[in-house]
Amino acid sequence: MTQRLTADSRDELGQLLLELDDMTQNLSRMVSSVRQGCDELNVAAAEIAQGNADLSARTENQASSLEETAASVEQMASQIKANADNARQADQLAHHASEVASAGGTAVGDVVATMEAISASSSKISDIIGTIDGIAF
Repeated sequence: MTQRLTADSRDELGQLLLELDDMTQNLSRMVSSVRQGCDELNVAAAEIAQGNADLSARTENQASSLEETAASVEQMASQIKANADNARQADQLAHHASEVASAGGTAVGDVVATMEAISASSSKISDIIGTIDGIAF
């Protein structure tokens, strides 16, 4: 998809090649967009994994602290607040990942639609070439 199609003639076939080149460039941009969405999804997934690891580590620390300081209600309240903040952060990361995944799904749907359009155009090109061959021979 990195090669450009050139048309030396200005007839229907030349115009068809120019249109096919435009379609190829559009598909290339769309694939690039999908790749970017996938990269963003990978980053979001890594952030979620890191957030989960952080949450897990903090939860372990909280359990240890609660065992050591069961008599201290203030410290327990502080740890519960920290957990709520971590849960909110994990929820935000999960929501972001969901949005990125949804955008990726939309982009994939667009790619599928474009591929179907390319297939239809290819069929038309084959028909035109068949007609040209029929006239020429």
